[in-house]
Amino acid sequence: MKHLLLLVVALCFWACLQDKNLPVQPSGGGVVIDTTINEIPGTNASCDTMLISFDKSVWPILQANCIACHSANIASGGVDLSSYAKITPYVKNGKLYGSITHASGYKPMPSATMKLNVCDITIIRKWIRGSSPSGSILVDLNPMNPIDPVINIPAVQPPSLVTCSPDTVYFKQKILPLLVSNCAMSGCHDAISKKDGVILTDYTNIMREVRVSNPVSSDLYRSLIATGEDRMPPAGSLPADQINSVLTWIKQGAKNNSCDASATNCVTTNISFKATVLPILKTNCIGCHSGTKPSGNIDLATYTQVQKYAVNGKLYGSIAHQTGFIPMPSATSTLSTCEVSQIKSWINAGSINN
Repeated sequence: MKHLLLLVVALCFWACLQDKNLPVQPSGGGVVIDTTINEIPGTNASCDTMLISFDKSVWPILQANCIACHSANIASGGVDLSSYAKITPYVKNGKLYGSITHASGYKPMPSATMKLNVCDITIIRKWIRGSSPSGSILVDLNPMNPIDPVINIPAVQPPSLVTCSPDTVYFKQKILPLLVSNCAMSGCHDAISKKDGVILTDYTNIMREVRVSNPVSSDLYRSLIATGEDRMPPAGSLPADQINSVLTWIKQGAKNNSCDASATNCVTTNISFKATVLPILKTNCIGCHSGTKPSGNIDLATYTQVQKYAVNGKLYGSIAHQTGFIPMPSATSTLSTCEVSQIKSWINAGSINN
């Protein structure tokens, strides 16, 4: 009888082990704990894990899933992830990757029951394996140490100093965005409309309106200083300093030149709206976003208007080409890394009229 009783108990115990649907009971009794972990839909709709940058790939993921709790205003657990500089320490000590993968010993993020999409985790892992650079990179999809991919970060040699001549007018940074913003819009001198047979979207076509041998007789320059119907842009003349930049560029040989020193000596502290932000917008944006019929009904001609889009996030979202925002100046044209960083710094400092 005793052996029979032991057999019955053993069979019951075995049956319990086979029942995989039993809930997990808390050690102290009471409410049943739900241990299900839900995967958050991916931030990157196309799941591009090949070309990765902080601004376009990693930052949108953190904004969508982390910043609400980990910002300068609400630093949950004392963790602030509101900028690249503030995120870097958590990359180096392994806590960022350990938390988003819910690795043992790390606090799970976004929560114990919510986990990032596989694509988003892959993007962040690859970015970390590339020494967490701010620019675009190509890195190995299968790192040697996926649990703590930042144990050994290779030393990065500082880039050589790039200096740009203050007396040189550079086509890519000054002339092209100026003409695209003010002249190469739909209905005027874009590649489709090509009003009067003139296209001002690229160097080759712009050079058709330039005479290096006699700069002041160039059609491009003459149209900028003309009056009446021949004036360009038709809505009103460009500021004198911008017209002078075009003339100086032609006098310097109208070269297809470029110089971007943003990666080495970009100043992003104490940014002034009048001295820094407004000139960037004038060169790249205000040509389309001003006047009685601004493009997209977005007017950036005054501080009041600019500040409105700075506060609601649309200004930075557009110039950083973030998902969900209209890319600005266009889908194929971006501000320099320095200019984007300067505007972002100004916004983070309160977007004041300084």
